[in-house]
Amino acid sequence: MISPTNTPSIALAVASLRRWTVEDALPFWGGNGFDHARSSFVERADCNGVPLTSVPRRAMVQARQIYVFAHAALLGWWPEGRPIALAAAHQMIARYHRADAAPGWIFSIRPDGTPQDTTRHLYTQAFALFGLAWAYRLAPEPRFLDAALATLRDLDQYFASPSGGFYTALPPQADRREQNPHMHMFEAMLAWFDATGDEIFLARADALHRLMTERLFQPHSGILPEYFDGFWQPRQGPEGRICEPGHHFEWSWLLQRYARLTGRGPDPVAASLQSFALLHGFDAQGLVVDELLDDGSCHKASRRCWPHTEAIKAEVASFEAGDANAAARAAQTIDRLMQYFLGRPIAGGWIDHIDANGAPLVDFMPASTLYHVFLAVAEASRVW
Repeated sequence: MISPTNTPSIALAVASLRRWTVEDALPFWGGNGFDHARSSFVERADCNGVPLTSVPRRAMVQARQIYVFAHAALLGWWPEGRPIALAAAHQMIARYHRADAAPGWIFSIRPDGTPQDTTRHLYTQAFALFGLAWAYRLAPEPRFLDAALATLRDLDQYFASPSGGFYTALPPQADRREQNPHMHMFEAMLAWFDATGDEIFLARADALHRLMTERLFQPHSGILPEYFDGFWQPRQGPEGRICEPGHHFEWSWLLQRYARLTGRGPDPVAASLQSFALLHGFDAQGLVVDELLDDGSCHKASRRCWPHTEAIKAEVASFEAGDANAAARAAQTIDRLMQYFLGRPIAGGWIDHIDANGAPLVDFMPASTLYHVFLAVAEASRVW
């Protein structure tokens, strides 16, 4: 567990992170990272900042970047984000939604716009909904809402699982479920409720909240497993014991956000998830490890950028709930985020994944990371 002592000021830490985001990250990923000819965001860049334009482009990445630049424009941090977010949202619908005339959103396209992988993943559907919600918030165009409602109908018809929740992908695997896409579907429904105030989205969030608190969360161990069988029991063997501290932090923030939206008190499941991750998820360097087991032991000692951003968001929620040490813990995590991951190998980039010794595990910069970083700095800036 990280110590709240000897940490930088939270105000200075957040200001530094926001400055890097606005001055370096947004101009790079909204400039080199946007293919104006195709109104599409690139999937990744190499370590010199050169866009890798030949890599297939996932719908998930388009949706995440639409969110980033829509939110940046709405905050006034980077007004140039407005036209590219809206252009990319229209292009996402045109290229990924029912691109092969079948229901739902395909996984990826080639750079020329033709389908690459037409698999329907729940994760993809969730992020398409999330990106559209932010595009609609930026410009409430009927096309964005129509695509979202069509997606919900397809989910009900093709993805709905008889044991609750949704299948992970189509064609469905009867004996396998995953928590992660449900978390992002929950996030998307909250985003659509924020954007529209329509109770149909809150009702769907309610159902996902019940699934989480009644089936996914394991009260005896205090963890959220990653992998389940077809009846929402943790899978047999070591796989069913795996949990990710990053997802504990992410769910904790989402559950507290849902509690505020619905006028509920502090969420005990959120508190339990964060407590487990704080106690077991940090290594000796104050970095969040990739995977734990249900007894708190480390299962995968490598470290990624994104769990640190989720820890910051969880601390925002804890601070708002009255935790006196949350700001100091957040400041220390921001310090580690900037020391080990951000602003390298180029000013607006990041090292996305490092091993237990700090050596990079990838030789490129994935665009998908910006969603995590931006949401964390937006939340931290909102309260600090």
